[in-house]
Amino acid sequence: MKYSLKTLPNGMKILLVPSSEAQSVVVDFFVKTGSRSEALKEHGISHFLEHFLFKGTQKYPTALAISELVDAIGGEMNANTGKEHTQYFIKAHSKYLKFVFEILTQMLQYPLMDEVELNREKGVIVEELNMYKDAPMYEIDNILEEAMWPQDALGRRIVGSKESVTSLTREMFVDFMKRHYAPSNIILAIAGKFDPKEVTALIKQHWLKVQDSKVKPYSAVTDKQDEPRVALEYKETEQAHLAFGFKSLDYTDKRNPALSVASCIMGGGMSSRLFTEVRERRGLAYYVRCSPLSYGDTGIFMVTAGVQVEKAPESIQVILQELGKIHAHDIPDKEIEKAKNYIIGKTTLALEDNQAKMDWYLDQVAFHQEIDTPKDYFKKIQAVTKNDIQKVMKSIINKNNLTLAIIGPYKEKEVFERLLGSES
Repeated sequence: MKYSLKTLPNGMKILLVPSSEAQSVVVDFFVKTGSRSEALKEHGISHFLEHFLFKGTQKYPTALAISELVDAIGGEMNANTGKEHTQYFIKAHSKYLKFVFEILTQMLQYPLMDEVELNREKGVIVEELNMYKDAPMYEIDNILEEAMWPQDALGRRIVGSKESVTSLTREMFVDFMKRHYAPSNIILAIAGKFDPKEVTALIKQHWLKVQDSKVKPYSAVTDKQDEPRVALEYKETEQAHLAFGFKSLDYTDKRNPALSVASCIMGGGMSSRLFTEVRERRGLAYYVRCSPLSYGDTGIFMVTAGVQVEKAPESIQVILQELGKIHAHDIPDKEIEKAKNYIIGKTTLALEDNQAKMDWYLDQVAFHQEIDTPKDYFKKIQAVTKNDIQKVMKSIINKNNLTLAIIGPYKEKEVFERLLGSES
């Protein structure tokens, strides 16, 4: 899978991922700023800005003007915000490359940030926040991270709070963009079918002379955990939602391939240990899954499950027992090989999509010290040994590194605290 990467004199990175088979092109502006870069009074501004930039530019003065233009070419336009990034992208037929490029450039360089639109969008985002709170399967992640990093920006929810969102002003958005949307903090990625000469001309016309400014890095996490934690949110639900979080590895940790294989063994499919034991053998849960998540200076090894309300304590015990087995008992070679093949197979299927290919390299360029091609990554997965898996799991899976989040019709947090205390 070919790619090219260069850096403009102003620090902006240009990532090109061509595909000879594609008829479409994706243009993506990836900003290396997310919710953990926000001051407390700005909580939620990164996500709000993701909405706000679609509300009109100097050339395209309304949200309808932008959306009608993209619809008229059959394009797909979207954006997303994370703890450490915000990205804006449009996918369309390759003949519309210049048009798509200019729309996104307008959004980042010449947004109107109209006061009327600002106040209207506050209501939209408050409803988005309410939507997540009404969906425990998604809200459980927020409860978990708030409990894992209670004093750090990393622990705050990406969307913000009702209070913070409604207090944002136009001046705050302008100031935030000046501080974070500098060329050296942006990666422009283009994937699919495109003419490199046309791309070069567009960059020269719109971005080459944009001046850079210094971007303040986010603050490192400060939380030090030395005992298990429980975060309980009472909600009348028919299903209890659990999330187990262990502080884990950052993006650059060399043990990540071993952790990925371990995660796959535990919860990577319908034949994984947790799915088999918790759902198939005991009938305790509908869903149970496991995933590692990395940040710049830390990470989470997470297990989530939706379980029978009356059997939540049993489910917690079973999940913890299964997690403990992987570093305490021998792992069959066949199981390790199956997990490796699962990771390689799923990744290969995903990367058949041009946008997924682009996202692969965006993640590598933005957050990793070395750029791995998928082939490089597969070699690292294949090189993982049984000892690697057990060592990394032993370093992460321990009670004093555990935070348990629960949403359900429970009022006694002490029940769950005692449960964690009784586990060996």
